[in-house]
Amino acid sequence: MSRARPALAITSGEPAGIGPELCAMLAERHARAPFDARLVVLGDAMLLRERAARIGLAPRYVPFDASLAPGDLAAQADAGAVEVWDVPLRVRCEPGRLDPANAPAVVAMLAAACDACCHGSLAALVTAPVQKSVMQDAGLPFMGHTEYFAERTGTPLGTVKSRALLGMRRLGTLKPTVARSA
Repeated sequence: MSRARPALAITSGEPAGIGPELCAMLAERHARAPFDARLVVLGDAMLLRERAARIGLAPRYVPFDASLAPGDLAAQADAGAVEVWDVPLRVRCEPGRLDPANAPAVVAMLAAACDACCHGSLAALVTAPVQKSVMQDAGLPFMGHTEYFAERTGTPLGTVKSRALLGMRRLGTLKPTVARSA
């Protein structure tokens, strides 16, 4: 009997930033040598394909199927594919051109990933960088991932940070980083 692979949420981050390309590189690596996990990238599906092509990659993206339980054997079938949970942008996005009009889509992506983890649909959450100033320019009170997740889950900020570090220690392969605004 095979062990169910955990389903990991990976947010693609700021659409004008490096996140979509990082997701494509991760998907290519996963296709060559699959991680022992079901990878679910949240972001605009068309943007993810475009940005992958821009850097010469053609990852095996397949649509995310929310009806599959985390341990569902159907979800195990294509171990090298990366599922995409499509969160459409409001306006077309060009690399390096920040647009506050897409900030609500970025927040929707973070909310969906957070909620799926809280409800047990996904086992863990990995985030690509977001541009806080774009969120704030859009009128959203966004101070960072950690603060957003603490508020969304009603968890004290210190507890969220402690749990993140504990999770990293358990995985043993992640290094905590802190993004600082200039």
